[in-house]
Order: sequence, then structure tokens, then C-alpha cells
Amino acid sequence: MPNKLSNLTPKQLKIFNALQRYFTEHQESPTLKELAVLISTKSIRSVTQYLEALEKKGLITRSRYSNRGIKLIAGQSVRSEIISLPVIGNAGCDNLSIYADQQADEFVSLDREFLQGHDPKQTIVIRAIGRSMIDAGINSGDLVLTEVTKDVQDGEKVVAIIDDMAVIKKISFTENAVILSPMSPDPQYRPIVMREDFQVSGRVIDIIRNSKNQPEYVYDYDIKK
Repeated sequence: MPNKLSNLTPKQLKIFNALQRYFTEHQESPTLKELAVLISTKSIRSVTQYLEALEKKGLITRSRYSNRGIKLIAGQSVRSEIISLPVIGNAGCDNLSIYADQQADEFVSLDREFLQGHDPKQTIVIRAIGRSMIDAGINSGDLVLTEVTKDVQDGEKVVAIIDDMAVIKKISFTENAVILSPMSPDPQYRPIVMREDFQVSGRVIDIIRNSKNQPEYVYDYDIKK
């Protein structure tokens, strides 16, 4: 890999990969709004900061007076590695209504960069059902990349199994309890309080958005039966 690319942070590499894929398909650069959708952020300011970093590192140039003014500097490329991950059933983002299912009956093929350095052997994909995590950018039908681990930190988004039901929530810890909280302005979604010895199944790594949920441009995910 070229030296300039090896000096990128994981987030900078993610946005550079998104730019390359968009250029390949459209032969023009994305707008800032489209780029924000591609990297799953609502912050245009964050996108601008990433682009500033890529420009300083000599990977892109930008025209401040053009809506599609990003240009890739020739000679810089990332070799994509496509991997296949199992889709292990569904997890509810609403109430406890989705049974945990450990049988993988379909797979998703994706660029390894989505894993952000995580081991593919310890990574699964879960389809989100419901809307209690929309403030975390997780909509019903999205595919949630999940690292299988019980070692999670306060404030992380996790997948948990409760009485054979699978849920996706934000986790927090108190002195004697574990709280699984929704991330939605809708008051019908309420936190779930568990005993302090409760263990989760995994940590959310990234989200592959279902294009049917998006008014803006976003790549469809590729599911193979």
C-alpha cells in the first residue's frame, strides 16, 4: 500500500475508500451531503474535517466553489478485499419481539474496510428491525456489523440476548445494574434494566444502510442466498 495511505487513520481511510467507490461508479465526486450518507454521519463539519486531512496528506484536491469539487490525486489507490459474512437472523430495535436465531441462512459480501481492523471470524451481521435506535443511525432493515464479544464499554451500542430475544441498544453500567437504552425521541421506547451480571453478545462495529430507507444516494448491500 502506498505510504500516504498507510498514514491514514481508520476513519480517514474509510472516507477515502468511499470517495474512490463513488468516483468509480459515477465518474464525478459526491457532494458533502452524499459523502456524509456514505460514511454514516449526520455531521457535514466532520466530513469537511476528514477532507481537509486528506488534502493535507496529498490524496485529494478540492475546489471551494464547486458542489462536486473533490478530485483524487492520480496514483493513490486502495486494494479492496471482499469478504463474506453470515447474517445471523434479526435483532429488534423496538420491544422484545425478535427471537434470537443462530442459523445463518444468508450472507453479505462487503469490503473488508467496513470491519475497521476487526477479525472477520469474530464478526457477524444482524438485520435491525424497528426504529428505537434511529438517533444512532440504525433504521429498520439496516444490516448491523457486530463483533462477537462480551467485553464492551459504557456508552457503546451492543447486541444483547434477553430470554431468547435479540435487541440492539446502547449500554450503560451502574453500581448494581446494566441498562440497555433506546436512542430515539419516541417516548414509547424505554430502557431495559438488567442485573449487574448480565452479559451481552456483541458490539456494533458499523452499519450498512438499507437503501430503501435513504432519500440520498447510498450503496445497496449485496445479499447472497
